[in-house]
Amino acid sequence: MTTYAVEYSYGPADLQTLHRPAHREYLAKLHEEGNLHAAGAYPDGEPFGALLIFVADNKEHLDALIAADPMSTGGVLTGYKVREWNAVIGKVGQ
Repeated sequence: MTTYAVEYSYGPADLQTLHRPAHREYLAKLHEEGNLHAAGAYPDGEPFGALLIFVADNKEHLDALIAADPMSTGGVLTGYKVREWNAVIGKVGQ
């Protein structure tokens, strides 16, 4: 399993609000399954976005997890940036 830091970019706030409940439900499920360590929006909203720490078998698996996110299926996700991440100190997403 590989850990990935993923930055989401979001579209309009009204679409975010519409899809946020299903998005959070989906992320909670991924967390329970061990595919998500932590997730949270940037509070400054400049531009709209979030940081998510995923754990996936490979990049294809990660892409599938992101594609199934209600923010993605709902057309809110305008893009995302992926970097493999190696945490060496600390604990993320308790």
